[in-house]
Amino acid sequence: MKIARVILLACLVWVLAACGSGMHGTYEDAMGLSQLRFERDGTVVQSATLGGVEVRLRYEVDKDRVRLSHPDVDGAALVLTRVDENTLSGPLGVTYKRLAD
Repeated sequence: MKIARVILLACLVWVLAACGSGMHGTYEDAMGLSQLRFERDGTVVQSATLGGVEVRLRYEVDKDRVRLSHPDVDGAALVLTRVDENTLSGPLGVTYKRLAD
């Protein structure tokens, strides 16, 4: 019985650790033109203030890489690098900073 509890506890810790590796929060580029709002369910909403456009994308985290992809367009992806927990770096030197919650 004691072994079963230890195994159950170890599995629970493993599942919680896996859930914690995702992104969450809102990141904004340095000029304030676009935002990325990460949800824990693997989706991100990209919004642009100039055009008032919002697009729901999917994201995957692999170590320091965050891959954004459109669910309806195969092969099209944007890869960001996680500089630290509050900073993402994208192509052409675009940097996103996490906004206060």
